[in-house]
Amino acid sequence: MKAPTRPLCCTLALSLLQMQAAQAAKDTVEVRAFVNDACIVADEPYFLPAANKDPGDQAKFLPLLGLVIGKLAQLLINHEIQGKANQIKSGAARKDTHYAVTHEMNLYRADFDPVPTISINAKLGCMTIVAATFVKPDSADCSAQYLPKELTKDSIGQPQDKWKTSRTDDSVENQLRRANICVDGKTRAVYEARFEVSSDGTAYRLKDAGYRINSLLTTTDKGASRATLYTLKITHPGAAADQPEILSSAWVNLGTVTAGAHSSGSGGDAAPWLKVPPLTVEARRAYEDKTRIHQDVAGEIEALKRALTRNQRLLTGLDKRIAAADGDVAEGLRAERTKTAVQIQAQGAELDARNAEYQDLPRTSLEFMPVTIEVGVTETESEKKAKLALAEIIGGNSDLVASAVGTDVTNFVSKSVQAGDIVTEPEAANPAAELERARARYYDALIEAQTAAGSGGEDSASVRRKLATAKDKYNEARRSLGLEQIT
Repeated sequence: MKAPTRPLCCTLALSLLQMQAAQAAKDTVEVRAFVNDACIVADEPYFLPAANKDPGDQAKFLPLLGLVIGKLAQLLINHEIQGKANQIKSGAARKDTHYAVTHEMNLYRADFDPVPTISINAKLGCMTIVAATFVKPDSADCSAQYLPKELTKDSIGQPQDKWKTSRTDDSVENQLRRANICVDGKTRAVYEARFEVSSDGTAYRLKDAGYRINSLLTTTDKGASRATLYTLKITHPGAAADQPEILSSAWVNLGTVTAGAHSSGSGGDAAPWLKVPPLTVEARRAYEDKTRIHQDVAGEIEALKRALTRNQRLLTGLDKRIAAADGDVAEGLRAERTKTAVQIQAQGAELDARNAEYQDLPRTSLEFMPVTIEVGVTETESEKKAKLALAEIIGGNSDLVASAVGTDVTNFVSKSVQAGDIVTEPEAANPAAELERARARYYDALIEAQTAAGSGGEDSASVRRKLATAKDKYNEARRSLGLEQIT
């Protein structure tokens, strides 16, 4: 009797272990971050009912105009998610920061309409953090299962606050399918934050766009509460892995939350403005090199426009003076008017040629300055611990914060990052802005010299000196940014 018992026990034990392993695998929760132009959940658009669409329309994948929030929300609808979500990062620095993810992208984007312009990448519009068990394999496609937020027929023509949807699944899992985020079972939590960028593009901040917390990440106790925050670090991927170069840190502090908590986003502007990491020397050189011809042609176009404006004003002034003058004075003014009119004609023709040349240049947008975005979700038992966790995570002056715990949040925020990272007033000197001003002055002087020579006038020493001075200033601005000199 004893002989067969041992194999049977081993078989049962093995089966039990396999069942436990399978259950553990099913219960494995990962945290992934998705960086897109618009929020996946908060910016989900309404759709017109199929009966109200033209037969040629592609059914429910046409958003109703006026309600799509975000500049490029159709990227999500067309399943063209540019953000690549990486899996959970092991070995988090803090025990209460159990989940961190990384995402690589280019921080800057160059567009060419109407002139070469570099700015924060438009894809950096919203960050969606999802804690869940994800469908395997990662290549799975669940977008076809998405049920759109379709308007009821009686909602058409009603004010927006009275709109209703006829769909039968309003779950966050269904909303995530719109972006082809495939969840196995229920999500543990979803957080969203918008990137707000200042009008001049030099500062940004994160703003809570809402969350849905079905269960906390650090405990299964449904009655428990945790002080919750999530942080974002922008680091240089070329830096050493053990000591990455932190370019910027941002955060959203949700305060105390419990399982089942939902929010559509917090109001107000409590988050401080933080400096946008400037272009690195390498990125600036790459931008200038790849857009050099565009910059040259666009510089001449803008200078010609300014010259034409000045000459038009001069022509108007001369007409008034001619009407009030007589004799030799009037004759001299008419000669000056003829010269100015000839210049206007020549500059207009040159502007048309330069515009045509610019239109023939490649216009595909370019991206520069690859960075790594690291996201961490922290749940702690008290607000005090949350403040200390934030100070440590963002890598600021944590010793100052530790001594300031218990003071108001404003003091905490002001000390939790390097003082130079928080924007309190416009910067007096901006090397990139000075480069643009110097570039404009150089092309103004260049067009003035070309106009003087083309009109048959004498290329005076003063015009040559003005061009040489503008060129020197332009090269000086280029040197300050590590760029090659123009010749």
